[in-house]
Amino acid sequence: MNRQRHRGFTLVELLVVIAIIGILIALLLPAVQAAREAARRTQCTNQLKQIGLALQNYHDTQRKFPHGTRYPGGSPNWRVVILPYMEQSALYDQLNVDAQGNPGFRSGSYTGVNAILVGLLVPGFNCPSSPSPTNAVNSGSVTYNNSQQGLLHDYVGIGGAYPDPAGRTGVCSPLTTRYGGNYWCENGILFPNGWVSMRDVTDGTSNCLIVGEQSGVVGTSDIRADYYGGWGGFTNAARPAAMVADGDYWGAGVTTVRYSINLKTLLGGASTTYNANTVINSHHPGGAQGLLVDGSVHFLSETMELELLRRLAVKNDGQVLGDWAGN
Repeated sequence: MNRQRHRGFTLVELLVVIAIIGILIALLLPAVQAAREAARRTQCTNQLKQIGLALQNYHDTQRKFPHGTRYPGGSPNWRVVILPYMEQSALYDQLNVDAQGNPGFRSGSYTGVNAILVGLLVPGFNCPSSPSPTNAVNSGSVTYNNSQQGLLHDYVGIGGAYPDPAGRTGVCSPLTTRYGGNYWCENGILFPNGWVSMRDVTDGTSNCLIVGEQSGVVGTSDIRADYYGGWGGFTNAARPAAMVADGDYWGAGVTTVRYSINLKTLLGGASTTYNANTVINSHHPGGAQGLLVDGSVHFLSETMELELLRRLAVKNDGQVLGDWAGN
């Protein structure tokens, strides 16, 4: 009588199979991670496009862009006033948007009707690629003074660039050493205590940044422009051109471009969350996203020449950019 002998796997064969599976997983994992990052970056792009559409709709209604940020510190910055144009009318209608002090829009002042902002996460203001906190009191060794956990935003208004690419005077503040060398400028769109309209963008709406991504870190420091939370205003009533050396100038929501994308080292004016020159950065490999006045979103390479980035941040320097999007 013939007996059929069933032969199983040997230990060596099993180990070989396991090794092959491990190699395949190792080969596939980077592709999976890259696909996930591509999806997150696309979502980030779409959020910036929605912000761009909101800013354009605000302009169509008000005939001007919103203030970047304004005095006093409890006043709302541009992120608050575009809420109705970002499908957040229900939230906006509950807020006291005329509040300039307490209750206002600086964490620690979210009282009365504005208490709804305490710990509130508003969709569309945070990049999904970023692991940074969305409403922390502080972030590691970085001080936000965000006692009521207002939303920490990943998109910052562009107020201009220092030094002015056209070499003009009267558009930027003098050196202020009180906060490590801040330079605030008003040669862009969203700057402290001022407003501009579309007609002021003489360089062309496709050649001027209005919002930049700010979802990364500088070294290990999270210095997004969200001091006292991301909704608040400015500590002084002066516009940048009227500021004086060593004055008390700080706030949330805006930046003046002074340094390259994805800067790695803390420098003057870009070392704390309330400084003038916080950087454009992200966790996307190789650069960060930028929103132009015309509503288009471009990926800004960290290898972009700094002078080109400064020109993009300015609305009326008269400098020819050429095909800058290929940089």
